[in-house]
Amino acid sequence: MEFEWDEGNIEKSLVKHNVHDWEIEEALLDEEALIVARSVVDSERRRVLLGGTSTSGRYLRVVFTVRIRDGVSYYRPISAVEMADHEKRRYQRRRR
Repeated sequence: MEFEWDEGNIEKSLVKHNVHDWEIEEALLDEEALIVARSVVDSERRRVLLGGTSTSGRYLRVVFTVRIRDGVSYYRPISAVEMADHEKRRYQRRRR
């Protein structure tokens, strides 16, 4: 799976939430990640993922969509924030 970034979303996550693009990518690639919600916004299917980062050790909640172009699937991150405590507990229970 590859990544497709909207420059505004990289800036938004960093400025508003102090989350770097590389952290979002790590969380999306986390093999223990959980998809905890799905929705449709303006005909776009969105998912909410709880995932960890190995480099920074942070736990992130990432909203993203998957786009397919020329037979290749791309993660398109929309926003990311640090998990709330109850989300961390849910994620950590899954890892045990």
